[in-house]
Amino acid sequence: MKNVTQKIVYAAMFAALTCVATMIIKIPSPLKGYINLGDAFVLLGAWVLSPAYGMIAAGLGSALADIFSGYVVLFPDTGDRYLSTPLFAD
Repeated sequence: MKNVTQKIVYAAMFAALTCVATMIIKIPSPLKGYINLGDAFVLLGAWVLSPAYGMIAAGLGSALADIFSGYVVLFPDTGDRYLSTPLFAD
């Protein structure tokens, strides 16, 4: 039980770090989006956590950054992009 609680806490931490890193450095792109530093924390979270917890942290952190930054139209695509990814690639 302690291991599961620890993974949930780490996933929440990586979601928060992803959200903050995405919101701090934003370079607008011509495609009505932006380039950010949050993907570094997405990859770090996927490396540190298991695939399922890393995927949830990445989707939640990126989606929250879109909502808080005013890019609400990108929110459904962001959450779906990370949460519909298969856990294991062939």
